[in-house]
Amino acid sequence: MNVKGIATGLVCLASMAATGCTSGEEKKAGDVMADGAAVAHCGDLRADPEKLQAMRGADAGLVKALSGGGEPDPVAEAKKALDAGDYRLAAATTPDGLTTELYDAQCRVLGGLRPWTVRVLAYVPDEAAALGRGPDDKVTDFGRRYNAAVLSDPRYPYADVCRELERAGSKPDLSDAGERGIELPYGFAELGPARMAYGLGAAARRGSVYDINVLINRDKQDVDAPDMFGMTPLAWAISYHRWPAAEALLRAKASPTGAACQTAIDRESPLQVARIMRWPAMIRRLRPLVTEEEFANLRQKPRWDDTSLSELNHALAELKERYNKVLSQRPFSRHLVLFDVDAKGNSTSCTMKPGSNSPEFDKELCDLAIDIVHWAPARDAFGTPVPESAKLVVGIGGK
Repeated sequence: MNVKGIATGLVCLASMAATGCTSGEEKKAGDVMADGAAVAHCGDLRADPEKLQAMRGADAGLVKALSGGGEPDPVAEAKKALDAGDYRLAAATTPDGLTTELYDAQCRVLGGLRPWTVRVLAYVPDEAAALGRGPDDKVTDFGRRYNAAVLSDPRYPYADVCRELERAGSKPDLSDAGERGIELPYGFAELGPARMAYGLGAAARRGSVYDINVLINRDKQDVDAPDMFGMTPLAWAISYHRWPAAEALLRAKASPTGAACQTAIDRESPLQVARIMRWPAMIRRLRPLVTEEEFANLRQKPRWDDTSLSELNHALAELKERYNKVLSQRPFSRHLVLFDVDAKGNSTSCTMKPGSNSPEFDKELCDLAIDIVHWAPARDAFGTPVPESAKLVVGIGGK
């Protein structure tokens, strides 16, 4: 009888942290954000079908001109974009994701750049990216001059979030962010001048309560409108640790869960930003303004380490060979491998349910899993590590 074998499959764990898994906002981006009309009620400019179509058309025309032997003027193209209220920088796609750094700009954005926040000019393979240039010098030069023109224009409202590479300095060390949180998850500490025309987000980042009140009361700006980064003014105030600005926005009924189509667990929601920063006072301030269910959703289950899980798969393949004869006598079925994980991410117990037809196999499997699999510990709604249960799925048996 042929043995179907043993394979581990991962059970999706609800996990949201600075390095967490897919958020609700990311799901929207893949499912409906591209269609625009489906989320037009969100009050999100990224969901405006006409605006999206205009941006896509402009991007396609620019890429075509660059790849077809044309010589588009980067300064003129930057002015055209800014005139249309398009503040996206030129970027390249690499095997590691989107980057503006090949074009002499750096954006401090938690989790990296999203496709709708940049104008992608080219795909750059690893070897070219390592040299700091794209495979086409003309495109690289255009991207650098384009970004320089955008960043130097007084209308650009995100000079504290994205800036010239030479002014950006070294990137912050986030190696202990899982334990301590991220002090400044977005942008740079040196903000630069602000203008009223930059809107509520910029006023919130600079902590200007006066500007916030003027923009809300005089200009009737929407306190929950997300910008191109998906951030509402309250989220910006919290990410820049501006308590008075956050209070001014909360008095104007700003939502702790963000924009109309965001949820508490979205990475850009104000409540999630406060949690990422490990700002317990702000979390306590926001807690009464959300439902218990929304607050409970902030809890994070333990997350497995991908490398250790791959190692476990190899070990299980060897274990299967040794128990091949006994396991092949039963039909193929899936089993849960249940763990208790302590606040440091260590497995303290393991049980397989239901058990196989070999208690010895079950014990060896659990011993291997405890020894090999590493976990990021669970966290409560405040981001504090706590003991919690976790599980994997294992398939064993014959056909």
